[in-house]
Amino acid sequence: MTHELQLDRLGKTFQNGTPALDEISAHIGAGSFVALLGPSGCGKSTVLRLIAGLDEPTRGRVLWPSGRAALGFVFQDPTLMAWASATRNVSLPLDLAGRPAPEARARALTALEKLGLGAFAESLPRELSGGMRMRVSIARALVASPDVLLMDEPFAALDEFTRSRLNEDLLRLWAERGFTGIFVTHSVFEAVYLAQRILILGGRPGRLVADLTNPAPYPRGRDYRTSAGFNALAREILDVLEGVSG
Repeated sequence: MTHELQLDRLGKTFQNGTPALDEISAHIGAGSFVALLGPSGCGKSTVLRLIAGLDEPTRGRVLWPSGRAALGFVFQDPTLMAWASATRNVSLPLDLAGRPAPEARARALTALEKLGLGAFAESLPRELSGGMRMRVSIARALVASPDVLLMDEPFAALDEFTRSRLNEDLLRLWAERGFTGIFVTHSVFEAVYLAQRILILGGRPGRLVADLTNPAPYPRGRDYRTSAGFNALAREILDVLEGVSG
């Protein structure tokens, strides 16, 4: 089951008095893929943390009209256990939930295979490339079949080719699983390629400055990246961001 959520006048002020978010309101539909885009310091990661319940809002609420969702979270750093195999890293959420070890291992192996890492199931993180470690992190986030997948700039440290491949893999998994995806990025081109909808944040404190729809159908192949529609939406977003920074 996928879940919709509502950001209702969400605001956050840190304990030192620094305002981070100001009155963010948005409805995110069940099964949709939304990108949060904006300059550094505009509160994108703070929004994710509030949705995940890792922090509490100072004002406003995160509402779950159909009930609290099961969440998966992919961070910018893969945060893998250095001493554990890829399989053990991926099975961690199931282990913590008390699932039987054979079931947890079987589901972890399936998740790794879905991300092209079946041959590396017993490898340690240090034996994997940066892109492979991120694939392990995504597999771990998805192994418990979350309703909502939160992603905080997971591909920012990767080279362009690896990033492009992971974008394609992510959209394939989203189409297969039907989770609601919320993806934070600094990259205009990544946001346009991935998302149905792009929420642009700006300012300090962060505020919602634009809510744009991407009408391009899925699947979006590599040709989409050089299409007229892709470039037109990217230019529109860049104009918005230039206005915010100016």
